[in-house]
Amino acid sequence: MFFPHTAKDQVRPPQVSGVAVSRAKAPQAITAPELVLNLTPPALTAKAALAYDLESGSILYSKNMDQALSIASLTKLMTALVVVEQTDLQNTVVVDLPDSKIVGINLGLTAGEELKVADLLSAMLIPSSNNAALILSKYVAGDEAKFVELMNEQARKLGLRGTRFSNPVGWDTDDNHSTVQDLILVVKEFVKHPELTQLVRTARMEIVSLDGKYTHQLLTTNQLLLNNPEVVGIKTGWTSKALGNLIIMANHNQRRVVTIILGSENREQDSQKLLDWIETVYIW
Repeated sequence: MFFPHTAKDQVRPPQVSGVAVSRAKAPQAITAPELVLNLTPPALTAKAALAYDLESGSILYSKNMDQALSIASLTKLMTALVVVEQTDLQNTVVVDLPDSKIVGINLGLTAGEELKVADLLSAMLIPSSNNAALILSKYVAGDEAKFVELMNEQARKLGLRGTRFSNPVGWDTDDNHSTVQDLILVVKEFVKHPELTQLVRTARMEIVSLDGKYTHQLLTTNQLLLNNPEVVGIKTGWTSKALGNLIIMANHNQRRVVTIILGSENREQDSQKLLDWIETVYIW
């Protein structure tokens, strides 16, 4: 990660005395966006925030990058990563009774209902279903505790230093937290999976049980996805402890800009302010 400078980077051809230099084309470097206007960043209610250009790896804005905070349902991004790496999305999952009665965002799943793993991923990432997250964790690992071990193992592989998971849903505990600095690494891994990026840019969809008896309507919790045509994801989160959390990915000048907001009193407003500021002070 690096911060862009106010001057454009210059790439010069190699010069080696007395040696012919190959004219073979090297991979084209993606330059950082250029800061062209010295405009004070917006005042955010968020405890921590980050704005990042995915293509160049440039940090465009940061606030308390390494502060560990509760992340609520942003946790489900890691849950999704573990699921796609551990099982086939076309496999069948049977809903059991305890999972159909989970508090929080609940699709009203019926005991004995059969759904594909892909359907439950949709339910977890679009309307942020808590019971879908628990059902998937038990299906993949046998029980929730073993699934959490897989989550923390994945966190270590990604080099997340300020992150710890205690459940696949995002319920508040002292052992379920992350930083905006770590979460951008999660996002970078997440967007490597087209099946996941397609889900988080989906505003509405319908899933149907394999026998056709049960239908569930899914509506995104991401209001900016509904209201801002540049937004293509990614995930919301809220609890009374964590407050408002939101990761937004937006297409801007053929580049993907990611904003991460943690501990906000108004996550959508903070995110939009940050996006507007970035579009004003940077050029690509």
